Amino acid sequence: MRRRRIFVWIGLVLILALIPLVSVQAGKGYDLSLDWHEVVPSGSGNPNMFGDGTIEVNAGKGRVCYTMRIFIYPSPPDWPPTGVAIHKAPAGSNGPQVVDLRPNFGAFGEPNISGCVNIDGNLAHEIQRKPGQYYLLISDSTHPEGAVRDQLGK
Repeated sequence: MRRRRIFVWIGLVLILALIPLVSVQAGKGYDLSLDWHEVVPSGSGNPNMFGDGTIEVNAGKGRVCYTMRIFIYPSPPDWPPTGVAIHKAPAGSNGPQVVDLRPNFGAFGEPNISGCVNIDGNLAHEIQRKPGQYYLLISDSTHPEGAVRDQLGK
């Protein structure tokens, strides 16, 4: 009887120890509100572009999935955007691209994009742990350094 209790306690301790690992491995979503004011340096983004969406980072699967709506008004001469990527840097700073989302833009002006890309599991884990150190940047032909941006961990 005493031996059985010891095994039960050991089992409970192991389960409790694994809970944080499981939660980090599961997908974690981030809501986006894409704004030209967030592009660095301030004021260099595209004031005619805006959008919203979500990004889910899953370290266990080594994947990033996204769903976004991107709008440019008026009818854009610079449609579609030339880049949609996650970069590493805190708010107010620019940093290197770490994930190219490689979206497939549909018909002219179609605002909806979605997809998934495989990434290194360690990078996915790092994004989950420190989302404030990463941002989504969308570029277009007239704003190659960034049209709109949003930090993942606000």
